[in-house]
Amino acid sequence: MDQLYMLRAFVAAARYQSFSKAAESLNVTTGSVSKAIAKLEACVQTRVLLRTTRSVSLTEAAQSYYLICCRLLEELDEANRRILLEHEGNGGRLRLVVHPMLMGETFSRLVRRYRAIAPQVSLVVSVQDHATNLFEGRFDIAMLPPQLVEQSTVIRRTLSRSRRILVASPAYLGQYGVPESASKLANHFLLLDPETRKRSADFIDLHEYGRTVCVSPESSMEGNEVLLRAAALNGTGIAMVPETMVREDIEKGDLVHILPECTSSDGPVEICLFYSHRELIPARLRTFVDFCTEFFRTPAREDADNVIRVPQRIKRSEGLAMMT
Repeated sequence: MDQLYMLRAFVAAARYQSFSKAAESLNVTTGSVSKAIAKLEACVQTRVLLRTTRSVSLTEAAQSYYLICCRLLEELDEANRRILLEHEGNGGRLRLVVHPMLMGETFSRLVRRYRAIAPQVSLVVSVQDHATNLFEGRFDIAMLPPQLVEQSTVIRRTLSRSRRILVASPAYLGQYGVPESASKLANHFLLLDPETRKRSADFIDLHEYGRTVCVSPESSMEGNEVLLRAAALNGTGIAMVPETMVREDIEKGDLVHILPECTSSDGPVEICLFYSHRELIPARLRTFVDFCTEFFRTPAREDADNVIRVPQRIKRSEGLAMMT
């Protein structure tokens, strides 16, 4: 029996945790998959899958073997795609998953500039704030906080780090006043990320002038960063959100940064770019990684849409991607 087929059957059965689903994905019979797994176990002299009447799972001994097999098959499939799709050059579909906190003018500017330098790429963006596994095959690239991505076999590049700051609309501050210190926040309507509030408690810890201040707000609302920003813009209350998310709102005067010496005790919010660890990545993915890294490194300017900076690797990627 072909060893490559045995590996594909093993990876499919482990991924779907089912012989029948693995067979369906490979367009073969369930019996064929079962025989391939048995033959593979005989070759490596190790049981790689635990079978019950209801489920299939990896044995402890096969955990690292499975990851190596995944990588080998992915690289082989990528090499095959390179040959078959060589005429497409730097085109094709790029599937991107993005955290909601990135949604705003900055991300819109990123998309516009990228489409200007890579018009042949079909960019498909999904916005979500829950855990993502890039090896499930739904996405090519993730732009998410580190804790939302399984990082054992992916490449990670930090795009931005941002402290959480307090902001409110001019209308809210005009009606309720500007708090003079962190302790005065207890009298205001606070808009908070659920992680900011201490677990099973009604208070939050803030840092002000190097000391910790415990604040128990009388009124508050919890939600993700997008909801908190929208509520602050509508004059609902004082929000604690990542600085990079509201920088443009502050510059335009739609939000006011209050108590600048006061920050969350949770540490900075980090957004990273993740993609699968493969030697032979598609040209469109390589181009986007280089472009995105340069975009977040370069300060934004109001007229920046008229000046598109393309890193040298992006300029050369179309010609070199098939050679690397």
